[in-house]
Amino acid sequence: MGFLLRTAAAHRTCAAANMAIVELAMTIVAEGVKEVLAMLRPLASNGVSVSNIVMDAFFNGIADQAAGNSSGKGFCTRAAFLDALGSDPQFGTVGSVDDSKREIAAFFAHVTHETGPGNSIGFDGLNNPDIVATDRIVSFKTALWYWMNHCHDIITLGQGFGATIRAINGPLECDGANPGTVNTRIGQFGYCGTGNDYCGTGCRAGPCYASPTNGGTVANIVTDAFFNGIANQAAGNCAGKGFYTRAAFLEAIRSYPKFGTVGSADDSKREIAAFFAHVTHETGHFCYREEIGGPSKNYCDPNNQQYPCVPGKGYYGRGPLQLSWNYNYGPAGRSIGFDGLRNPEIVATNSVVSFKTALWFWMNQCHNIITSGQGFGATIRAINSIECNGGNSGAVNARVQYYTNYCNKFQVNPGNNLRC
Repeated sequence: MGFLLRTAAAHRTCAAANMAIVELAMTIVAEGVKEVLAMLRPLASNGVSVSNIVMDAFFNGIADQAAGNSSGKGFCTRAAFLDALGSDPQFGTVGSVDDSKREIAAFFAHVTHETGPGNSIGFDGLNNPDIVATDRIVSFKTALWYWMNHCHDIITLGQGFGATIRAINGPLECDGANPGTVNTRIGQFGYCGTGNDYCGTGCRAGPCYASPTNGGTVANIVTDAFFNGIANQAAGNCAGKGFYTRAAFLEAIRSYPKFGTVGSADDSKREIAAFFAHVTHETGHFCYREEIGGPSKNYCDPNNQQYPCVPGKGYYGRGPLQLSWNYNYGPAGRSIGFDGLRNPEIVATNSVVSFKTALWFWMNQCHNIITSGQGFGATIRAINSIECNGGNSGAVNARVQYYTNYCNKFQVNPGNNLRC
């Protein structure tokens, strides 16, 4: 937890001599050498918007892996990070676009690993170090202050990620001192790179073998005619009438840029067909906002301490994929930006949030399955495994029929392994 919550440079576990050097360097910086060092940096911004790289899905994808009782929960936010960026406009904007991405990847790799000085930021770092753990913007500013003074030039000048490890914790990790933590910083967070070193066992950024986005536009596939062709089959008195709209869906997918854009054009069509096949089945052609008889059912897992149930709240199926259980409402809400445990009802009252919960579940449970060619049947198992292996053949057949129908509309082969 040290990198974000570092209270002062002297709190690093370095030798006393190194502490003295850091203090001397801070004094020199205060006397004006900082401006000289800044002149040595590449000054031309490449126009990259850091916020377009550090999106909600990326930032929350890191934060959501922390336990619910972590002190950083709700403290380290994307909004605080973006606010802190205003003090360091060259972060992630120097060199080529790829240089920007590498710098941002390197920064967050270290932040993820560490997650734990002051005059240049505007607080008394010696007499009030505690503010770094209580003011989220100051906290990010300390990390960015350290990064810009010790790592920015290293990564943007092409010295490599390894040199940033040495700058952050060299004496304790480099030259064989702690190869385990070095390997963790490099590979298991998986923010850049390919192959088993980045995407294998323990990768915390999720499987990353899928191809980069193909530039396809989901809106061109999910046309008005396609979307309304589903919705218009629901009865006029359905609760979902006018709630599930194409506009709400398109707004929601802005938070999930890889949905329907990974692999070939046919892969995109298959993923979109699969998603809407399940949505059609789960909601009865966009008829149901909530599970039939849901309030009478108990979807509280009392053994899940990370996302404990709130008395009086029901975690039954809601939304396009009928999100269920406290252990889904909790992390979905945290990722999207609502209190899923205390306000699960919003999934059935806010159409954009509703679609986002379905996309959140899909991207975490089904996206890699369908884009890696495992087939539609594997997505059925991911969504409702009790239907598989003869558990409910009728439901499986209905899902498959919707999927093949939509694939035909998109003029794409549905592929193999359609059932589970």
